[in-house]
Amino acid sequence: MRKRTRARAAAQPERPPDMEDRRHGGMRDFTRFLGMLRPYRWRIIQALLCMLASSLLSLPMPMIMRYLIDEVIGKTQWGRLNIVFFLIVGLYILSGIVSFLLTMIITYLGQRVIFDIRSRLYKHLQKLSLSYFEKRQTGKIISRVINDVNVIQALITSGFITTVSDIVTLVIVLFILFYQDWMLAALALSVFPIYIFNFKFFIARIRGLSWQIREKMDIIFGDLQEKLSGIQVVKTYAREKAEIRQFVGETRDSLDLNVRQGVLGTELWTIAEFIGAVGTALVLWFGGRQVIQGHLTTGQLIAFYSYVGYLYGPTLRLIQINDTIQRTLAAIHRIFETLDTPPDIADKPGAVDMPPIQGRVRFENLVFGYNPDRMVLHNINLEAEPGMIVAFVGQSGSGKTTMINLIPRHYDPVEGRVTIDGFDLRDVRLSSLRRQIGVVIQETILFNTTIMENIRYGKLDASDEEVHEAARAANIHHVIEQFPLGYETKLGEEGVKLSGGERQRLAIARALLAQPRILILDEATSALDSETEAQIQEALDRLMQGRTSFVIAHRLSTIINADKIVVMEKGNILEAGNHQELLALGGTYAGLYNQQFKSALEAAEA
Repeated sequence: MRKRTRARAAAQPERPPDMEDRRHGGMRDFTRFLGMLRPYRWRIIQALLCMLASSLLSLPMPMIMRYLIDEVIGKTQWGRLNIVFFLIVGLYILSGIVSFLLTMIITYLGQRVIFDIRSRLYKHLQKLSLSYFEKRQTGKIISRVINDVNVIQALITSGFITTVSDIVTLVIVLFILFYQDWMLAALALSVFPIYIFNFKFFIARIRGLSWQIREKMDIIFGDLQEKLSGIQVVKTYAREKAEIRQFVGETRDSLDLNVRQGVLGTELWTIAEFIGAVGTALVLWFGGRQVIQGHLTTGQLIAFYSYVGYLYGPTLRLIQINDTIQRTLAAIHRIFETLDTPPDIADKPGAVDMPPIQGRVRFENLVFGYNPDRMVLHNINLEAEPGMIVAFVGQSGSGKTTMINLIPRHYDPVEGRVTIDGFDLRDVRLSSLRRQIGVVIQETILFNTTIMENIRYGKLDASDEEVHEAARAANIHHVIEQFPLGYETKLGEEGVKLSGGERQRLAIARALLAQPRILILDEATSALDSETEAQIQEALDRLMQGRTSFVIAHRLSTIINADKIVVMEKGNILEAGNHQELLALGGTYAGLYNQQFKSALEAAEA
């Protein structure tokens, strides 16, 4: 089922935002991001005050230099040298204290914000429906939770507060410059139109590359996760060199994009530096003439020159920070895109808790399709009484897995409804429903933690003895005891320390521990040898006792004793009844059974 839905999704890739979307959405996303910082407004204010203090503490230095040159050195005032010394030392001590406090505040702020955003993302991902994950590569989702959030941290810790401080510094310095000499100040500002033109010339291309880089990293993460998860297939077919070529090719594309963006950023910065140098040269040229003519002192020119550095320095940093801002805007957009994705399946207003389930399940006039233009289930009517075992058989793609996925409400029907004990599943809270449903599938999902924790996942507050009892019932306890660490043995990723049958029995133990009222078994014994299948079938028999069970199995021998066997074809129910009734009917089921029975006899004779 997972492969089929992913194949459908692959034909419908996400549409990347065009330039118009980026221009209009960038500021809107940034405004929303600022709203997320509101809980930390006092920390931000503290950081801004520290940054402002740091900037103000640096501004007296040009005036001290002017005093040193004109009043101390120019008039040979030996005694005043001590005053200059203590002023400079005092300023640097205060500046160091303020810088320390600022670093502490910004570090905490950056870490706390990414913690909140990452937590918020993960919480939202947990709320999203199964269809969301079937349509997207896991690596791409991970990229958004890890990489995109890290980009935001870079903006907070190295750009956001500094940018605000530089703007404040520019305003103060402009006032000082015009107060000291309006003609020199006007000359210093004469190059600013070129600054603006230079910025606008590069900004669009840098922004476009930022989006391409984020999208390329999505692809790299997605493919990396996919191929590492399927490393056994890669090695089995000796495709290591092909995978290396593909990965290196994608990484080279990312390298090229990053280099192009770096080159553009360097060009922007270099031209900005040259423009600043021209402005500085104009100030020194005109100011030097003023000193020679006696209209300006040497100390005044040096002080003015230093303040021009405060003017161009923040301007250059504001231009340099543009690269970080553009990368961040792309990351912020992608984060909000995830947060704004509504779950396809959610509790409706007024939903009630599902009471303890008895196990009567009904499909009433049900129609369902993954896509609006293609239905895969047609007018399904089916009822299972409490404690009944219902088995589904049919060709691949006939709708068996889709049917059982509607029971825990992974999807909602397009028409009709599914009820349990008379409750329409859309009227009850999802958590109260799913807590009472157990699932064992062919592709057993185990986590890279201890055996104890994997089984206890079915009931988090279960005692050790309850876990052991569930393992015994699943015929896996004796296998676990053979490990040196027993139940504390770490399984490794996807349970690689266990055989396929052992992983399956561990999943059965987990389901037994949960004590579900409804049980779903999706090809739980396929692809296993007969001895292992017999052990698992014994465990499943214990698991199904007293529970309403829905079973999908290709081997008809495993479902002969089912209370009801449902034969499906192309989304329709062809036949329904017990084994003897369907054999007597002489239809599709009888043909399948006779074919499998004949194949088994031929295999035994061979």
